[in-house]
Amino acid sequence: MVAPIVNTGIQTAKYCNVAGLGVLIFDYFLTFGAEVRWTWNRRWDASRVLFVISRYMAFVAAGMTAYAAIATRANENCAPFSQASNAIHIISIVSAEGLLIIRTYAFWKQSKKLLAVLLVMAAICIACGVSITQVVNNLAAPANPSDPPTSNCTFEAGRSSAIQYGFLVAFELLIMSLTVFKRYQDYRDSNSRLVRVVFQGGVKYMTAIIFVSVLNILIMSVVPASYDEMMDVPQLVLHSMLASRVLFDLRESDQRMDGTTLQMSAFRPGWNNQGDTSLNCSHNIPHQNV
Repeated sequence: MVAPIVNTGIQTAKYCNVAGLGVLIFDYFLTFGAEVRWTWNRRWDASRVLFVISRYMAFVAAGMTAYAAIATRANENCAPFSQASNAIHIISIVSAEGLLIIRTYAFWKQSKKLLAVLLVMAAICIACGVSITQVVNNLAAPANPSDPPTSNCTFEAGRSSAIQYGFLVAFELLIMSLTVFKRYQDYRDSNSRLVRVVFQGGVKYMTAIIFVSVLNILIMSVVPASYDEMMDVPQLVLHSMLASRVLFDLRESDQRMDGTTLQMSAFRPGWNNQGDTSLNCSHNIPHQNV
C-alpha cells in the first residue's frame, strides 16, 4: 500500500512544478509590455540588475526542475544537476528579495544604516539556512550497506529544506515590520500615490511570499515525503512574478512625481537615448497633510 501513495505524491509534485513553469511563461507575456516600458533603454543600476536576474534566472531554475520532473534518469548520477538547480533557485529568490531590500531602503529615505542592517541580516539568513540544511542532511541516518542501491534521481526533497523557508519567513517578517513601522511613523498623513504603491505593493508581496513559504514548511513537515517538491517551482514563480510587479508599479508611480518626501532615486530610471532629465531629481517636496 505504500508504493501507490509514494507514486501519487511524486506525480502530484511533478504536475505542480510543470504547471508552475507554464504560469511563469504565461505571466511573462502578460508583463512583457511593462518590462519594455519600464526597464528597456534605461541605465543599468542595482534594481535593474536584480530585476533581470530574478525574472530570467527563474526560467532556468523552473526549466531545470520541470526537466527533473519529467525526465527518466534511473541510471544517472543526478546529484550535480540537483545541486546546480538548487543554486540557481537560491540566486533567483535572493535577487527578488534584493528588490524588496532596495524598496525598503528607499521607503526609509535611503538610510545607509538600515541598508547595512538588511544586507547583513540577509547574508546571515542565507548562510544559516544553507549551512544548517547541509548539516542536517549530513546527520541523517546513513543507508544500510545491505540495502539494495537506490537512485538519487527520485523527484523528492529532504525535509530539512523547510529550514531554508523558515529563514525566508523570518526575513520577510523583518522587512514587513520595518515597512509598517515607517509607514505610520513618517507617512501617516501622506496622501501620496507613490507612498501607497510602495507600502501596499510591498505588504501584499511579502504577505503572499510568507503564506507560500509557510505552506511549503507545512508540506515538508506534515505530509508524506513524496509531496515535498510540490511547491518548489510555484514558490520561485511567485517570487519572480511579484518582484517584477513591484518594480513596474514603483517606476510607474515614480514618474508621476506627486510631491512627497519619499526619495525614490534608487528606483528612478535614467534614460540613455532621451534627453528627459526630470526623472533624475529627488523628491524633496514636503508632503501635504490630509
